[in-house]
Amino acid sequence: MNIQFLVAQMSGKLPEGFVRPAVLDTALPECAHRRCRNKVAIKRDGTPAHACQGCLDRRARSCKRRRAALVAQGGCRRCAYRKRLQGDFLCQRCRDDRDTERAQKRRDAIDAAAIDEFAAKPDRAHEPSNLDCGVSPWNARAPREPSAAYWSPLPDPVPKAERGWEASIHDSGWRYRRH
Repeated sequence: MNIQFLVAQMSGKLPEGFVRPAVLDTALPECAHRRCRNKVAIKRDGTPAHACQGCLDRRARSCKRRRAALVAQGGCRRCAYRKRLQGDFLCQRCRDDRDTERAQKRRDAIDAAAIDEFAAKPDRAHEPSNLDCGVSPWNARAPREPSAAYWSPLPDPVPKAERGWEASIHDSGWRYRRH
């Protein structure tokens, strides 16, 4: 498969030097405007438009004139239909849209900078961590558990020093002590 066509499929753009097949004028419908009998224009994507190129250009000029007249009467310079804010050349809605677009561009620039910064870092084979020292969640020291004294408001009824019945007469537990 040709790599250029594969890239074109993925990006949705035609490759360099691609020539569209010729569209025969006989298959094209007529212009949608009343007194015009011309064939419709072909859009950039190759599909037929609803009107011929002359009618499309005439409508574009008409829209441009109407918008210029509305702006001259105090309309917004972006949409031309709503009233401008005091001392500004945009209406409130267009100003909010513009601020949103600028914030999105700023966010995109910040994200791109973060990605570039990450890509510029050298690849490290190993990131040192606590696991290298032999400490892990599985061999770590168990958390301290609170005794009954922590929960009860009163001290233990019998102090540990006086609990003689706990200690064995025959075994002092010397095997289990470190010192």
